[in-house]
Amino acid sequence: MQVKDLGTCDISELLKAIQPDSLLERFAFRKTGGSNKEFIKLKGSRGQINHEVAQVEEGNELIGFKCLHYSVTESNGTVEVTIIKKVTNQELTFGYRTVADTAVPEKDYTHTNRVVTMNRRDTELKIYIPIVNDEEWNPDFDFFIELYDPAGAEENGEPPRYFGMDTRCKVTILDEDFPGSLGFDITDVRVSKGSKKVELTVVRQDGADGTIHCMIGTEALSEHQAANNAIEFEDYLPLYEKISFMHGETEKTITITLVDENIPNIQAKEIGDNQVGEEGELNNESDEECDRIFKVKLEKPEPSEVKITKKNVCMVTIVHQEDHDKAEEDR
Repeated sequence: MQVKDLGTCDISELLKAIQPDSLLERFAFRKTGGSNKEFIKLKGSRGQINHEVAQVEEGNELIGFKCLHYSVTESNGTVEVTIIKKVTNQELTFGYRTVADTAVPEKDYTHTNRVVTMNRRDTELKIYIPIVNDEEWNPDFDFFIELYDPAGAEENGEPPRYFGMDTRCKVTILDEDFPGSLGFDITDVRVSKGSKKVELTVVRQDGADGTIHCMIGTEALSEHQAANNAIEFEDYLPLYEKISFMHGETEKTITITLVDENIPNIQAKEIGDNQVGEEGELNNESDEECDRIFKVKLEKPEPSEVKITKKNVCMVTIVHQEDHDKAEEDR
């Protein structure tokens, strides 16, 4: 695609053209802010990338890894690693073992420790380390594979690793699960005065893998006093709590309790330090009735890969009953 084609090309073709080609590039693109929507197609895909061919100055004379860094998707099931025997016409017995780093043995991969023999004519040996595929989202994890001399004197209870920079390689496990993004289904909700509650829906999009969390809280419409500012304990009960989405859960209903002016005296005292009249009714500074508004906000998503969408704030309007009835009649 040429620059001159941008004015006439279809938008879908443009998006396709700018997408990174390789699996590794697409994962890198996602980490720099690319939308999960562009990567849903990777879910369940299998792939492995061999990054660095071992060209080191201080390599082992007998044996070494063909590549020093491998990346593999979690769903691939195994990582294939190639070992090179550098000596010819000579049988060689050696061991290979996994070494934990940020990846946890048995949780992210299967710990492996084996002794093998390559025959005189063998020059390469492919080994396979099992990768654990789970439904939880995780950041990318690493572990190492080392080559060692099984006949060498033990150090810290293990035979020593062979000398050389090419006798140790790194494996990066790429997690192609998608935890998703969170936002309100509707960002403007109207409820009539006298209602006992308002229910808001938080939706999870662009993936539903693993357990994720965020905080939800009520806020005043404005820091300054205004007639349309809904007041805590007088119009609604404040809320600030963590909400959690389990694996596969894509929708959650949040209930916020509204306060009726005509509540009994004892209930008003339990709700807050509002001024209550002799008849058990809340006294307002003004007899003028108007719509009251407050905000509900989503923030602090967990884990860090989870995003909050642009629908992070919902405006709740408590409509004066007469206005609400009139609006219903006009419909």
